[in-house]
Amino acid sequence: MKLNNKEIDDLKNHFKDEKNRDNSELELFYKKLEEYNKITLYVDGAADLHSKTAGIGGVIYNSDEEIFSFSEYLHDSTNNEAEYGALIAGLKYLIKLNLLNPTIYSDSELIVKQVNGEYRVKNDRMITLYNEVINLLSNFKSWSLIHVLRDKNIVADKLANEGRKKVNI
Repeated sequence: MKLNNKEIDDLKNHFKDEKNRDNSELELFYKKLEEYNKITLYVDGAADLHSKTAGIGGVIYNSDEEIFSFSEYLHDSTNNEAEYGALIAGLKYLIKLNLLNPTIYSDSELIVKQVNGEYRVKNDRMITLYNEVINLLSNFKSWSLIHVLRDKNIVADKLANEGRKKVNI
């Protein structure tokens, strides 16, 4: 069984009350929950159809401390392809860093709702990217993917736009 971050937070809140920790095993369980680091990943994709450039960016935090970021160029991708590309790259970096309990934030409502099963994926190119995301997510102990407004995703947005401009580098 895998727990998502909300379920873990709910358990932490439940066991904060000492009455709910009435034996040594539950006390040990609570201490482990409290030591649990909060890993967050913010991702974004950017595309310019006129110049046929796209970029992806992301940043990983451990308890609000930035521990890794990426900014990469993509050629001739749509914005949705770039958004999926950023998510895929971010998941691969999390796996490489062995950070397997992330909360992931994206400002692409479409991607978030597709991955969370709220929307169907219809486009053949998106289906391939969606399947890659689902396969990567199977490597995680727990995860949650949450839509965030663009103004809460400033760092990833900046990294994605920087990646888009790396075409001449």
